[in-house]
Amino acid sequence: MNQERSNEAFAKQIVEKVLAIELEFADTHGGVDYLSPDGTVALEVTAVTDGDKQGAREALRKSVKKGTPSAPLQGCWIVFLSETTPESKTLVQRVQPAVVELELAGETFFDDRRAGIHVIQKGELSHIYRPLLEAGVERAVYTPHEVRPEDPRHVHRLWVTAGSGGSATGSDEALDRLLDALSTKLDNPRKLAATGAAERHLFVWVNDDTSFTIARPLSHENPSWAGGHEWGLPSTEPLLNPAITHLGVMHARSRRGWLWDGTSWRELREH
Repeated sequence: MNQERSNEAFAKQIVEKVLAIELEFADTHGGVDYLSPDGTVALEVTAVTDGDKQGAREALRKSVKKGTPSAPLQGCWIVFLSETTPESKTLVQRVQPAVVELELAGETFFDDRRAGIHVIQKGELSHIYRPLLEAGVERAVYTPHEVRPEDPRHVHRLWVTAGSGGSATGSDEALDRLLDALSTKLDNPRKLAATGAAERHLFVWVNDDTSFTIARPLSHENPSWAGGHEWGLPSTEPLLNPAITHLGVMHARSRRGWLWDGTSWRELREH
């Protein structure tokens, strides 16, 4: 007999609150996750993650835990990596010395495309750019930090994140990528269709191991520089499998999400 999982129960609570309905756990032997008492509403809960990205993130955590080289930084840096950067276990140890050299050369920004051209042309900073390119660094940005009296022990460091965000153009593209990922999960519409319910809801969890192109609009508040519309609610109707009438998406960390109710999009929040 299948047991109710915590992410399923939380999704159920969100849907119940937003739509003012009652749902009961129904997946005792491999069926849909939840049904309303009268059988008119069905809910299936799933997740979209990237196994390669998860492995890279785990390796990166180990690298951070090992500590950084003795080479001191003049300020903090935000380093953006490819989502599936290889050899991440030693990444911080390899990248920080190169970043120190960037500082000494008076550089405050690194971009892999510009750096790649510079290296091909055998520019004077090629010896600095090359190890960063080999490590899978897509961008690096210097962030000055003023040492304040209340923070005398501050140590300049690298803040490393997977996914530069450069590949995502907005919420509409994120939705398209999400639907592509869901198209391979054929069991979800199959379970919903088998219920015969009038409303058939699919709730999708994304997280920090989901492709950044999909998760970015929901992983943080809308960027202040984005003008609002690109990173708000999707502007297009989702092309759903006919077995799915409603679609909910939420980021497991930020608890920000979207809900398609069959006619329009609305925002989802934990509270």
